[in-house]
Amino acid sequence: MTTTRGFGEEQIRTTLTLPGALRERIERALDRGAASSQNSLIVRAVESYLGQQEQAWIDAQFADMAGDEPYLALQRQIAAEFSASDWEALKTAEALP
Repeated sequence: MTTTRGFGEEQIRTTLTLPGALRERIERALDRGAASSQNSLIVRAVESYLGQQEQAWIDAQFADMAGDEPYLALQRQIAAEFSASDWEALKTAEALP
């Protein structure tokens, strides 16, 4: 593994073994101008995939909260305790020019 600096971030050289059909798809995408290089295409694809996975994980955490009764009870308590100040803030904001 080789480490270099590029674009302000440490770059680590690695080797990938790709299925032949995938390598051909990468070449076709490069021929269509999808990216400036195989490396940039793979980096963008991995970043996109990981971003989707991370978002799915976050979404799942929020979905779990929807059935978490202790959490929901706490949220109801907080909403009740702040309802007067929320109403006051709304009235103040509506009075602004």
